[in-house]
Amino acid sequence: MSASVSIRRWAPVFNVLSIIAIVVIVSAVAFGALFGDLPPDIRTAAGVAPDAGLARSTLIAVALIGALPAVAMGYVLVQMSALFRSYAMGDTLTPGCARHIRAIGVGLLVMAVLGFVARPVQIVLASLGNPPGERVLAVGFGSMELGLVLAGGLLLTIGWAMADAVRAAQESGTLVSYDLNHRPALWSVDDAVKTLTSMDKAPDIVFA
Repeated sequence: MSASVSIRRWAPVFNVLSIIAIVVIVSAVAFGALFGDLPPDIRTAAGVAPDAGLARSTLIAVALIGALPAVAMGYVLVQMSALFRSYAMGDTLTPGCARHIRAIGVGLLVMAVLGFVARPVQIVLASLGNPPGERVLAVGFGSMELGLVLAGGLLLTIGWAMADAVRAAQESGTLVSYDLNHRPALWSVDDAVKTLTSMDKAPDIVFA
């Protein structure tokens, strides 16, 4: 089985998984903001007693701050879903795909930054009710944040390289073809028009 056939076969599956992950993240954020308690690791880091209650406004603020990396992850998943839809239609080396890959890389970098900032802010908010002198600020940069930075940087670089490859092919006289192959079940007309308008100058030959 060729790589292109494998991509077109599995891309719809990964697209569905991306959409499911988006729904899960949105549901988890909403549930945490409305009903969640203070996470045990935040409670311990902030020096809040296990049986100590916090105001609902504080709990909501802590939950919303903690949700910021999840929002960035949601953006990454939206871009992944769009990329998989393009792959499912047979588009692999196009400016649109390069743009989605760059966006995924940027999203992962933003996620790393928000993860680094969110936890200290959560700890400060949770410890505001502590007696004077017992309020806490803790900052740390873990292996997960480092992994996100490296993965984001890699995907951003790949996205740039893909865009350069298309431009180089055009400048060298190589014909770049593009098959529209529009499938309404995978790609809405509005999304298709938005993406295709941005890349109408890239292909030399367009198959409709």
